[in-house]
Formats: sequence, structure tokens, C-alpha cells
Amino acid sequence: MHPSDTPERLRLRKTDKLVLKAQFERLRSAGVKAAGPAIVAVRADAERFKCAVICGKKYSLLAVKRNRARRLLWESVRLLKPQILPCHLLLIPRRRLADYTGPEATREVAGLLRKLGILKPAENVPVSRQEP
Repeated sequence: MHPSDTPERLRLRKTDKLVLKAQFERLRSAGVKAAGPAIVAVRADAERFKCAVICGKKYSLLAVKRNRARRLLWESVRLLKPQILPCHLLLIPRRRLADYTGPEATREVAGLLRKLGILKPAENVPVSRQEP
């Protein structure tokens, strides 16, 4: 699948990302925090959704492992983006994330976002019927 084939609502743009150090510091000081076994999430109210992922050398000295953690978290945010309410969000991986698969990471991010109150209920998903 080519990136241009991705539906617009599932795409992360540059404007969806927090980049300034001042934004990170404001988020950490004034934000509401929720922690899971493998991820820490911090949220602050905002008019528009923006997200950041922090993964420093404290997570792992190997860049390959840090990059995988970032990719897992960004992919989780991309998949959940249509259901996330407008806010600023910061995700920080813990070492246990190294053992997670993509769906497990997405499930944990969704649980943390629910705990923070910024995840809309899932849209009507058709449920397959079993014939009697």
C-alpha cells in the first residue's frame, strides 16, 4: 500500500506533531499523567490535536531499539487518531515496550487515552453475525 492510498483521517502530518521544547515543558508541568506497564502518557487541553514521542537514551543505548519504540508509538497514534479528542499528547515508552508487538502497543495506548478521558467511544464497527 502506497502512503498516498492511506485515508486522510489516518494520516499524521507535520502539523500533528509537537516540536518545540517549550511545548514539551508546558505539557510535562501542566499535563495530566497516566502510566501503564510499558508507556507513560501525558495530556494537556488544547484546541487541536498534537502529539509527541520522547524516547531518550534512558530507554536504551541502542538507537535501533529507541527507533522501534518510537515507530510503535507513532503507529498507535496514527491508528487511533480519528478517535482522539483535541489535546496535546506526550508519549514516553518504558523498557517493557521492547517486548510488545504493534497491536499490544496500540491496545495499551488506547487504554491510557481512555484513562485520560481523551478517547472517543469506538465508532460503529460492523459485527459479524453467526448463522444459527
